[in-house]
Amino acid sequence: MKTAGWYTRRVAGQVDRSKYAVRNCWEQWTREGTHARKTGSGATRKTTRREDRRIVRQALVDPTVTRPTIRAEVGVAIVPQTISRHLAEANLKSKRPFRALP
Repeated sequence: MKTAGWYTRRVAGQVDRSKYAVRNCWEQWTREGTHARKTGSGATRKTTRREDRRIVRQALVDPTVTRPTIRAEVGVAIVPQTISRHLAEANLKSKRPFRALP
């Protein structure tokens, strides 16, 4: 669309993206000849897939287990937020007891 002479705003409306996203994509295309994301972006994972499965298994075996306990049993030096994120990825969320009406 840009090579056909369309304005960035018109292209953005057509593809349902912001004009800034279209502009950045077009600039990358003209600079590098590609629109793909760079490989290796983002933080590296601190745990392996096997360790991820062990974290989830610990939570399934004992739903009352705490994050420091899981970290000690798995034997990986990670922060508690990482454990919570792995459990959320496995669709395991904390449950609050239902508060009954008086």
